[in-house]
Amino acid sequence: MAKDKKIKVGEVAPEFCLTEADGNTICLADLIRDGKYALLYFSPTEERKRCDRSSCPIKENLEKVVDLGVNVAVIDPDPVEEHKRFKHDHNIKFYLLSDPEMKVIKGYGVYEKVNVLGIEKTKIVSTVFLISPKGKIVYVWEPKVIEESIDDIIRVIKSLHR
Repeated sequence: MAKDKKIKVGEVAPEFCLTEADGNTICLADLIRDGKYALLYFSPTEERKRCDRSSCPIKENLEKVVDLGVNVAVIDPDPVEEHKRFKHDHNIKFYLLSDPEMKVIKGYGVYEKVNVLGIEKTKIVSTVFLISPKGKIVYVWEPKVIEESIDDIIRVIKSLHR
């Protein structure tokens, strides 16, 4: 697994600032401002590649969370230009944050080293963090794809609003 420790429920979420698809800088503090919860989805790049003209599972599922009043951010190492194109092509409502140096990805401990044909590479482990308005980790999921956990994520979010 990763050298860095994966952040756990009850711990304070590490602060970060990353560039969004529109070129603006978005920080964790922005996402939890005004008493809002934040959902951070550390996504392997392959997740977005599952989208086509008629279906985009990452959009369809994460926008259900946006509709509950939670700020959603997808974080991956892809460049801002690629995020901008994807956000435009699929009319995305949530944040797409670029972490090309993988500082935030490593800081949250959501990666593993894999050996591909004798070459060691770093691979993102699909992980979702729900962060409270006070900056604490409330819940963590590790779905292979977002559809696997979306019903549980929605159930947990709804339970917090009671």
